[in-house]
Parts: sequence; structure tokens; C-alpha cells
Amino acid sequence: MQNPKRWPTILIFIALQIAWLTIVIIWIIWYIKYRTIKINPIGPWDIVIIIEVSILLLLILSGIYALFILYQRQLTLMRTQMHFISSITHAFKTPLATMQLYLETMKKRELPGETRNKLLDGMMGENQRLKSLVDNFLASARLSYSKRPYAFSPMTVSELLNIFLKGHESLISEIRMNKTILEDAPISVDIEAMNLVFSNLVENAIHYSADVPQVEIEAWREKSSACLRFSDSGIGIAKDRYRDIFKMFQRLPEAMALWGSGTGMGLYVVKAIVKAHGGTIKVTEGKNNSGTSFLIRLPVAKQ
Repeated sequence: MQNPKRWPTILIFIALQIAWLTIVIIWIIWYIKYRTIKINPIGPWDIVIIIEVSILLLLILSGIYALFILYQRQLTLMRTQMHFISSITHAFKTPLATMQLYLETMKKRELPGETRNKLLDGMMGENQRLKSLVDNFLASARLSYSKRPYAFSPMTVSELLNIFLKGHESLISEIRMNKTILEDAPISVDIEAMNLVFSNLVENAIHYSADVPQVEIEAWREKSSACLRFSDSGIGIAKDRYRDIFKMFQRLPEAMALWGSGTGMGLYVVKAIVKAHGGTIKVTEGKNNSGTSFLIRLPVAKQ
């Protein structure tokens, strides 16, 4: 599909304004001359007619401008859809091509056990990336079409983190991770959904770190809130873009330069899931003025 040609909005608007104002002025001048020459001098009813016709022409102009704005929005939507399809295609193609290469290498050559295990670990990591992409799309669909999409289970913060770490060993094997439970707290969560939240935050730390990724997880309790903070050592986020990162399909230029493959859905899904659990998420600068920290607050479950 070709990109639709988009004319500059301001130029088209100016051209429409000039055209219609010219028509109105020409009509008024003609009417005044006609009335003056052919019949009688202009009276009150003539002024009423001029005003009514002028208003009619201006309403027509407003309608054309409204249609033009809708047309521009449709073009923007089409461009967004094409960009989204391109991003999805690239995001799925990269891990599939990598796994295909690993499989062909293992099939064509007799490899030492250590090399073979590295390739298997690599395929597991790529498979995890594919799973995260699919989970993000499914989570987005659940949030859009279901008012109560989750099955909540009671547990503690430490139990939830242990479930995540145990189920994502291939993911966290790529990073330096430190977990600190300052004070445990009971919570009620959907385990699958919160695992998706944690995996998205950890994957962001991996993708957007120039050096070996480092993630520090801290958990503590503040009155009626269970707090979890994920801090990484990545490239960081400018403070004026904190709100933008949680929008759907939103990717910052710095992130795209470092990690081209992505859909811009990860943090959107993260915020939506946390909000559906009655919690909040806040992004701040990381420790030692580097990287990024995401602070999640979840309501403490009543015992």
C-alpha cells in the first residue's frame, strides 16, 4: 500500500478561505451595484438578504473545512496503521529469522555441547520475545473488550516476584539482577497479567541499555500500598517525555535508534494492567542520575 499524499493543512485552509471570501465579496459587490443601477438604493431588506447569503456561504465554507479536517484525520489514521503493521512485521521477523539461523546451524553442523546449549538458550530467549509480543497484543485486546478481564489471587509481593523470576529464567539470564524485599505485603493480583508487567519492564532494560543491563527490584510497604520499584541502567528518558511513553504505539527517537524492533505497546499495556489492579505507576530518573525507575503501587489486600 502506498502512502497517501498529504497536502499541507495550512495551505489548503488558506486557499479555501481566500476562495470563499473572494466569492462573498464579489457577490456583495455585484448585488449592491445591481440594486443601485437597476432598481432602488439599498434598503433594510437588502441588508438582511446580504447577511443571510453571506452566512450561508460561510456555513458552506465551515462544512468544507470540517470535511477537510476529517479527511486529514483519516490520513493520519491510515499512516498510523501502516506504521503499526510495519512495526509488527519487523518485530516478529527478527526473532523468527534468528531462530531459523540457529536451527540451520544446529542441523548442518556437529556442534560441541557448550555451543549447542548456547544456541538453545538463544532460541529460548527469542521465543520469549515472541511470547511477550503476543501477550501484549492479547492483553491490549482484553483491556479493550472486557470490563473485568482478570482472575485475582491472594499472595504476597515476594511470592509474586519469585513466580516471575522462576518463569523467566531465560530472560533474566541476560542481565545483572538484584532483588530486595524491605517489607513484604499481601496483595491480590492476576499472576499472568503481572508477569507481563514485570517482563515488559525487564525487557525494556535489556533493549535500551548500551552496556550489560542491570535491573534492581525493590519492594516495601507504605501504609495501604505495596510498592515495587524497577530500576535499570539504560539510556534513560527525558523528563518531558514521561507521559508520552505510556501512550499506545509511542516510541521515543532515542529508543528507536538503539533498538529498532518494537511496537510501542509494552508500557501502554503495563500502565493499563496496573490501573486495572487499582494501582498506579510512575516513572522517575534512575539511581545515581542514570537509567530509569518505574514505581508501581498496588493496594494491600485485606486479610
